[in-house]
Amino acid sequence: MSMYDHNDYRDEEYRRPRRPQGPNPWAVISVALVLLILGGMLTAVLLNTGTASGFGLRPQNTPETTPYQEGEPATTATPRAQRPAAASSLPEFSSYIADLVDDVADSVVGISNYTQARYFDGETEFVQGSGSGVIISSDGYIVTNYHVVAGAVRVTVLINENEELDAKLVGYDSVMDIALLKIEKTGLTAAPLGDSDAVRTGEFVLTIGSPLGHELAGTVTFGTVSAASRQIAVEEGYSVSMIQTDAAINPGNSGGALLNMNGEVIGINTRKNSGITSSGAVIEGLGFAIPINEAKPLIDELMSTGTVKRPALGISGSLNPYRSQNGTIVYGMEVTDFSEGSKAPEAGMEVGDIIVSVDGQEITSSRNSLLHILYSKKPGDIVEVVVQRGSEKVTLKVELTETAVG
Repeated sequence: MSMYDHNDYRDEEYRRPRRPQGPNPWAVISVALVLLILGGMLTAVLLNTGTASGFGLRPQNTPETTPYQEGEPATTATPRAQRPAAASSLPEFSSYIADLVDDVADSVVGISNYTQARYFDGETEFVQGSGSGVIISSDGYIVTNYHVVAGAVRVTVLINENEELDAKLVGYDSVMDIALLKIEKTGLTAAPLGDSDAVRTGEFVLTIGSPLGHELAGTVTFGTVSAASRQIAVEEGYSVSMIQTDAAINPGNSGGALLNMNGEVIGINTRKNSGITSSGAVIEGLGFAIPINEAKPLIDELMSTGTVKRPALGISGSLNPYRSQNGTIVYGMEVTDFSEGSKAPEAGMEVGDIIVSVDGQEITSSRNSLLHILYSKKPGDIVEVVVQRGSEKVTLKVELTETAVG
């Protein structure tokens, strides 16, 4: 008989004579001990229920933060709302979010831009567009997106949903889509600026702005950081790291605030991807914000000089594949002209040269183009430029000049 033949095993058991059995005293003792242990554990849980949260987390003591003082620089301001303890219940967390919004709502404003449209019959009229902005100083400096105010003949700022003031465009950086405005008003509530380098994927975030116009000013949306750092193309040949979020962003939110759970601005909302793909898939929940750490130095430069200086080779050109005399295809930037003050001609560069690499980085496509490489440098840096000239490659040492973006 096989030991795995269960039918035979059961038949053998059934043939055994059965003897009456009483209760086993050791079994009774074992069961009693188990029940005693379980009862003690249950009692301990019930006694600790009052200190446990609705989420089953242990409470954590968090230090109180110093309230933000009006008039202090936004870069040194501390959050006005306390971070909730890990043991907060859902109602407590919801109340905390509402308090946080109350604290920062007055720091986010609506922006109107007026452009002049000319029609085929010669008639002209002013066309109004809208966006959002963030107050960064108590004396009236406001940051927004460049595309919100581009081409405007007049810009106004809506404060507290009922006061509209004319704004001056101090300067802008079209590459990073940042613009700085100034209104003549003091005593404003500046938003505290956070540290976007500390942002982690999965964190909760809020957005505040004016989607679809001033009628919906102060709209708050809630979501997560979908990606703490996502390379997004901002113009031909140049991409920057942005914060991706699934918090709802709509037209009019541009220039508004992306906030962390301390009520600090960690990003300036700038764009969203929407629509339908070629395969018919609907795009949802893809919003992007300029990290505030990327925006801070630009804002400081605009505030002090009104422009943003970026390094340049001082050339004009176009990205083209080039077939060299030996039949190989060479990708690069073809030089068509030099700007005033360019150091490239002094280094030996000529019109018609094909720039194939800068400091060892090849110019292979718009994603890794000359612009992307140069913007990692500073004016005055010396770069090694390799050019294709006819059938030979020539290496040049070129000093970078500077160009004003705003």
